[in-house]
Order: sequence, then structure tokens, then C-alpha cells
Amino acid sequence: MEFDRTEVQVPLSLPLSPGPISALSPLPTPLAKRSLDVWFEDGTLILEAEGTLFKVFRGILAANSTVFNDMLVVGSYAEEETVDGCPVVRVYDAAVDLMHFLKALHHVGYYNPPETTSFTLIAAVLRLSTKYNVDFLRRRALAHISSLYPTTLQDWEQRRDNAIEVFNARPFAVFQLAKETGHEALLPACMYLCADTVDINDILDGLKSIDGKHIELDWLDKRACIRGRQNLLLALRAEVFGFLTGTLKIPNCTNTARCDSAKLRWLQSLEASLGNGCPGIFSIKFPWSSFRKAICEVCYTASYQDSMHHRQTIWDNLPSYFDMPPWEELVKST
Repeated sequence: MEFDRTEVQVPLSLPLSPGPISALSPLPTPLAKRSLDVWFEDGTLILEAEGTLFKVFRGILAANSTVFNDMLVVGSYAEEETVDGCPVVRVYDAAVDLMHFLKALHHVGYYNPPETTSFTLIAAVLRLSTKYNVDFLRRRALAHISSLYPTTLQDWEQRRDNAIEVFNARPFAVFQLAKETGHEALLPACMYLCADTVDINDILDGLKSIDGKHIELDWLDKRACIRGRQNLLLALRAEVFGFLTGTLKIPNCTNTARCDSAKLRWLQSLEASLGNGCPGIFSIKFPWSSFRKAICEVCYTASYQDSMHHRQTIWDNLPSYFDMPPWEELVKST
């Protein structure tokens, strides 16, 4: 799951510190059933999806969606059939997605981040608000998902994992949702979490999603994920923790024997924490206060500054690890 990685354990010898609407048809599916969730008795329009009828208000749809406005106000559909005195328009969306989208549009507070955590609801709102161009809902859902899949390291540090329902396949599901809706700025953090929190076999074979359906990346994305995983793991050892592995040279150390011995113990602890082969660059929480007690102040200052510098640099270049355009291009495209 996408919980923060376990902290690097303090060595025992050291003190511990704490799509647009398409092919619209006004003809209802035979034996279509009324929705139990969205059926306003005084509604003026019925939408049908997967044999479920939703009775809503034409004016609300037209006022909030340019797509529905063009269709309903301009009149690009024919009122050939009615149900309960209302024209029927068939849309080609999942009924559960349409239910969540229409409730979010008609009921104030139905979708209310951060209280709302249901991934199915949030994904439905982002998917259909993008398709039907309901900007206020799209921005709300995008901000909600972006809080877990951000574009800056600062926002990453503030992420709250349970802001959206947690399940093993969540980074896969968000990755596919981002590609489907064109919100490409979500992709690098999604892919990082695929690489960092998902077992290699699950990256290759896929996982069961929240709705019980099998979900997996396509082959090109699998390859990018696995290659990025390996390169990030190398960068973790050589750069972020170069002060332990010997990459960082500190010529002004005031107690070489003591510091080298302490660094070796911490390196062994780090390697034990990386036993699952995940990079962990942005999820490992290194206990700097305890490390500071084990080495001289010169080594501590140089180690901390070098590690933070490399961590930021790797984040800035994170898209390139997964064969994606730079952050600037991804943000502009969203």
C-alpha cells in the first residue's frame, strides 16, 4: 500500500530517538430502470446510461456544462421519445460514474474534499467533469487527487495518504485515470509510487482494483516503471545517501575513525530497509537527529545538505526517470 515507508532503523549501537458525448440517442433501452439515487420528481430531462434512467434538471446541466449546453440549448438532439413526460438522452458512460457525477452536480456537499475519500466517486467526478466540461467539479477533483500525486517536492512532503481511499492498485488506477482524462501532471508521482510501493511481480502482472476488476499498466509503461525503479534505486545509494556509501567526500571531518564507523553501521541499517528493492527516495524518513549524535558536526552538516540537494534534484528530474517530458510541459498540458 502507499503508506510512508518505514523509517530507516537506528543501528542498535546508537541511541534511539523518536470522450465527448457521441452517438446520442433519445431511445431508452428496453426495460431500463429508474435510478434509486438520482431521480427528481420535478426534473425536466432523463439521461440513460447502461439501462439506468436518471431524472435531472436540464437547466442545471446546461448552466454548468458547455457540452450539455450545446446539446440541450442549441438542440442537437431529437425529442423522439419520452419517459415520465421528459425527453430521454442516452449517454455512453458507466452508470455508477454518471450517478456520482450527477449527485455531485445537483447536491451541494455530496463531493466535499477532504471529507470525501471514495476513489470511485472522485474518479467518476474527474472523468465526467472533464468529458462534459464542468470546470468547477474538474478543478475540485483534480486538486484532490493532486494532493497525493503532486508536482512539487514541497507538496509531496505534506501529502496525507488517506485523503483518498487506500488500496494496493491505487497508483495504477490513478495513472490510468490521468492518461484517460489528459491530466498528465499527475503521471510522474503516480509512476514513482508504482515503482516504490508495488511488488515487481504486480508491476508485471497487475493487481485487482477497488472495483474488483484487474488493472495493469500497458507494456511501455511497465518497462518505464521498472527501468525508473532501478535507476532511482541507484540514485538513492549514490546520491541521496552518498554520505553513507562513500560517494560524498568530507575532507574536514574532525573524527574520521568515529564517523566512518558510525556511517558503516547506518549504511547496514539502510540496506536492511531497502531489502524489497524499492527506491524509497521520497518515502524513506531518515532520522537525522539520531544520526547527528553519532558523527561530528562537520560530517552531519555536509551530509544533510548534500542529501537534501540531491533529493530535490531527483524530484526536479523525476519525469525523465520514466521517459516523460519535463514538469513544465506536463503542468501546461493539464
